Amino acid sequence: MKRGSSSIRQVAILAAVLMSLSGAVANAAEWAAVGSRYQAMGGSGVASVNDAFASYWNPAALGNAQSYDADLNFDFVAALEGNVVETVDDLNDIDDDLGDFLDALERGTGTVADAGELADLERVRDTVLKLADEGNGVAGAASTGLSLRWESYAVFSRADAQFAVSPVSDTVNVNIPGIGQDYGDVTVNSLEDNESGARVRGLGVVESGVGYGHRFEVPFGDVVAEALRLDVIGLDDLGTISAGANLKYLHGITFNNYGKFHDENDDEKLGKLKFGDSDYRKESGNFGLDLGLLYEPADWLAIGFMARNVNSPKFKAARDAAPNSKKNFQLDAQARGGIAIYPFKNRSLVIASDLDLTENESDLLDGFKSRLWSFGAEYTLPIPVVKLALRGGGYTNTASGAGGAFTFTGGLGLRVWLLSLDLAGGASPKGIDVGGGDELPSRLNFSAALALKGNF
Repeated sequence: MKRGSSSIRQVAILAAVLMSLSGAVANAAEWAAVGSRYQAMGGSGVASVNDAFASYWNPAALGNAQSYDADLNFDFVAALEGNVVETVDDLNDIDDDLGDFLDALERGTGTVADAGELADLERVRDTVLKLADEGNGVAGAASTGLSLRWESYAVFSRADAQFAVSPVSDTVNVNIPGIGQDYGDVTVNSLEDNESGARVRGLGVVESGVGYGHRFEVPFGDVVAEALRLDVIGLDDLGTISAGANLKYLHGITFNNYGKFHDENDDEKLGKLKFGDSDYRKESGNFGLDLGLLYEPADWLAIGFMARNVNSPKFKAARDAAPNSKKNFQLDAQARGGIAIYPFKNRSLVIASDLDLTENESDLLDGFKSRLWSFGAEYTLPIPVVKLALRGGGYTNTASGAGGAFTFTGGLGLRVWLLSLDLAGGASPKGIDVGGGDELPSRLNFSAALALKGNF
């Protein structure tokens, strides 16, 4: 009895920690869909994870393991956020006007002849001002790693690289001459002195650690089930609860650079970003802690909760000459919930859905927030010797002001004896005009994983 009471207290404390994170706004990256199986299912893994990726999705699931596996993965996602592509296309369209205008300002000679010329200058100014819209930018992330699991234990090492390119608008130095006015007459807050440009930020993190999960029966579950007459819905007890945790060391590398659209000295001009310069990179380390819960009231249902980086590790930011520069990049705690349903006893079909419980605000792309809702399904074909799994799903960003563009995902898994190969891809039907009548999907995903899996 003491043992059962102690287990209940431990789970209650862990649940309180997880739920305290719900609804918070976190300075953290968008939740990544690590592993091809889970990317193909739209990023649903908190309750449905069944392999070594439990160390990422939910270490509590390690408590269910009676097998071993080793997974090597590569994942990639790219996103175009806001109207950044449209704005950059506008900048390209006005490139000649901008160059002629800035040359005239530097010479201090020439006159705005008519309304047409003034309209060209206003278009230049308005395009620069449009850069000020928050959440604009190009973002991407890639990860690769090796995850090992033996029964309830896991060892992992993953490298995650994130980057963002966001425009920076100088909304003060935007004055232009009027009709009949000389270019040289603009001496206060002239567009010639405009500091608008683009900021490039990057964060690479290598996290290495160990994970453990433990499963136990809900104390007095059979007594409670009998008292509540749950047998009428097929429940003889209250099922099982699993709890798990990861302890990890994170080595972070930050990158910061800023380039101006126009720089008369040409040393800080956009396009001369110094990726290899150590002055723009900074390395530091920190520890991280992940916690997870998994409740399975019946064979056909699983409900999971996961909290990543509950201690909010920080990394020193590299030099940043742009306005609103940051001294640290912080990975705030993230919380996510999930559900998985298995309609068939042999679990050949799983239907799953995940939802971010925290709204995640990017430290790399100013003004961009994410709260992903994911759903997906997997069906394993009953083929002798060979296992073939077909997967599909999708996800959308439900954060305020995110636009709600939907991304469809899909993939397959092939397993022959102990070897397994998984592939996944995804794209958003929402197109972004990149000029010349061409469009790109606002989001693209790709993932591949090679694994060795076995059962005891």
